[in-house]
Amino acid sequence: MSTIAAQIQFIPLSDLNPMTRVDEAIALIQSSGLSHEVGPFGTSVEGPIGQVNELIIALQGLDTTEEFLLNVQYHIGDKRLSNSDKVAKFR
Repeated sequence: MSTIAAQIQFIPLSDLNPMTRVDEAIALIQSSGLSHEVGPFGTSVEGPIGQVNELIIALQGLDTTEEFLLNVQYHIGDKRLSNSDKVAKFR
């Protein structure tokens, strides 16, 4: 199991500029070097398990907003479809 996929949702709470905070979280994801796709309700990433987990820890450390929710779903398994394979028939 060398790669995993994750769906990440960063939700700022009680922030006057929530979309700016979301943009900062997305910028961190973009700079991670992981394969990613931004969606309207979250961002999908895919890559080595250690690198994905490092990204999650980095997101937990964001101090640009006083309070936030960080929802993460992992898809783990040697036989899992890649993120692009999961959506290919809809593209």
